[in-house]
Amino acid sequence: MDGRVAWDGLRSQILKRITPEEAEIRDIEEFCERTERQLTAHLQQAGLKAVAEVHGSAARGTWLSGERDIDVFIVLDPGLGREVLPRVLDVVKSFVGEGWVEAYAEHPYIQAVLEGFDVEFVPCFRFDPRRGLISATDRTPLHTKFVNENLAPARRVEVRLLKRFMRGVCVYGAEVKVDGFSGYLCELLVIHFGSFEDVLSAASVWRRREVVDVTGDAYPEGLRKRFKAPLVVVDPVDSERNVASAVSDTAMWTFVAAARSFLKRPAGKFFYPEQLEVDASMLLKAFDKRDSNLLFVVVEDDAVDVPDVLWGQLYKAERVIASLLVKGEFRVIRSAAWSDEASKHILVFEVESAAIPGVGRLKGPPVEMGDSSERFLEAHLDVESTVSGPWIEGRRWWVETRRRQMDARLLLVSALSDGGRSIGISRRLSLKMARGCEVLMDGGISVHLYGGFARFLNGFLRGRPGWLECHRLTRRAPQDPGGPSPLLS
Repeated sequence: MDGRVAWDGLRSQILKRITPEEAEIRDIEEFCERTERQLTAHLQQAGLKAVAEVHGSAARGTWLSGERDIDVFIVLDPGLGREVLPRVLDVVKSFVGEGWVEAYAEHPYIQAVLEGFDVEFVPCFRFDPRRGLISATDRTPLHTKFVNENLAPARRVEVRLLKRFMRGVCVYGAEVKVDGFSGYLCELLVIHFGSFEDVLSAASVWRRREVVDVTGDAYPEGLRKRFKAPLVVVDPVDSERNVASAVSDTAMWTFVAAARSFLKRPAGKFFYPEQLEVDASMLLKAFDKRDSNLLFVVVEDDAVDVPDVLWGQLYKAERVIASLLVKGEFRVIRSAAWSDEASKHILVFEVESAAIPGVGRLKGPPVEMGDSSERFLEAHLDVESTVSGPWIEGRRWWVETRRRQMDARLLLVSALSDGGRSIGISRRLSLKMARGCEVLMDGGISVHLYGGFARFLNGFLRGRPGWLECHRLTRRAPQDPGGPSPLLS
């Protein structure tokens, strides 16, 4: 069986898993129609010139089987202003009943669970070309119109394959947690390139600040100057917007590398990574085999923020604490953040060593920099912390100084005693950390080694994505000397 036939078989298997059956399609369509009709009636009874419309993947027929996410937009008459938004949200809250959550992006919106569906109710304004956009969400109905007019029904399966692939390699989603590819961006890539395989073939040769021109009427060099982003895909309904603005360097280059590996050797792991069973004893043995130390900051949380707010706070805290360790002369190898998004967050820092000598050599400014040299000498001459020096070596001043803290864990305990506000941790998270936060090292984390965090930490310790196993196998096979992969071309 050659590679093409092998992929055809795998493709059919993946499509069977991700394509909704008729009963699921009917269930979603009936829910959407009922919600649109009933909420529109509530809005009109409240005297609001507005209609409820379902948009997103449910309206474009590109959702993955099993997904229960529905985006309901409350489309307001363009003659209304933002001052009406609180009234709109009050109507939505009344319609939903209990259990709603008010979240905030550019403006507030409502999250709720209805009939087993996770629904977001988002206000927007009907687009009027004479007035332009009133809010960023006004584009969404235009996105639905563009996709439905340009994506043939037969090609929806291609979008589903691309979405599932991106989920498998952990780059799907424009939310803060991922900084990856949105569903709309996946749809545009398929519209432009034609198929799942064609998108991967194109991505395998992307370069830094790649431009994908969906409409074919843009000037790539001009776009690179206008949009400072790893990937530029101009929104066909708004030429001033880069649809790929959320895509980070990590997400883009992960997708590029995964696409290359897949084209060499297609495998189910790209779509559905193996979920390994992990237990605490296995992870503790892995700690013992490393010559580094692992530090953990554990935060218990009884009032978790909405995900985008939460992950913004966690990533900022990760950066701030890593910077503190570096300033304390502890070498940080890697760091990461995890959360169950319900009650617990854990920051992980791997350092070469959590204990360093009591004295260290500190580099000063070049002698030619007179003012800087004077400040350096004032800071280190005749002070208790100076062990030796200052002296001149080459063109610089140097000094041997006594370190304030030789234990990385104690450094973090001290810095986080007030919740970390003094070192730059966001106010909301620092308040939670001040109420109770643990700083643990290596085996001290054992009590938390279960469930999602155990799986996350196992992946952190492995340090490589599961799909790289497939890439490793290709090294034993003859390589194509150049040009596109014959497998999927």
